[in-house]
Amino acid sequence: MPELISHMICAPEFDGAGHVIEIHVTTGDWVARDARLASVRWEDGEAIVHAPDAGSVSALLVGVGDMLGSGELLLMMEIEEADTGWLPLDLPAACEVPALPSVRVPAAVVSSDVLQVSRDAAALAARLGVDLSQVQSGARGVIEQADVERYVRNRLAGPQ
Repeated sequence: MPELISHMICAPEFDGAGHVIEIHVTTGDWVARDARLASVRWEDGEAIVHAPDAGSVSALLVGVGDMLGSGELLLMMEIEEADTGWLPLDLPAACEVPALPSVRVPAAVVSSDVLQVSRDAAALAARLGVDLSQVQSGARGVIEQADVERYVRNRLAGPQ
C-alpha cells in the first residue's frame, strides 16, 4: 500500500552565497516528477531545482530574493511512495514470550536522561532528521509520532 512521505527539497551544493531568483510553485500545488520547483543563482552559476517525484508541495520555506547557503532547505513535498517490500515492518515474533506480572517501578528509578520513544515516532524522526532530544513528549512521557509532527510543524512555522 502506498505511503505518503515528507521530502525535504534543498538547494544544490555551491560555493559562497546564493539567492532565490524564481519560485515555480505554490503551497498545495501538485507537481509531476522533474517539474521545476525553484531557480537559484550564486556567483559562479545558476540551477533549477526539480521535483524528485510526483507529489504535493506542502510548505515553501523561501521566497524570491531570499539569500541562502549551499544545500539549504527550500521547500517540503509530500510524495506517495509504493511499498517496496525491502524492509517489512510486520515481522513475525522470534519466539513466544510468556506474559510477565506487572511491576510498579518507583519514581526514583525512572531517569530523565532516557528518552522513551514509540517505534513510529523514531522512524519519522529518522526520516526527517529530527533530534529527538529536542522533542517534548506527550502526557504519558513517551514521544509519539504526533509529538514529532508537532515539533516539525512548529520548526517550519518559525519563531512566533
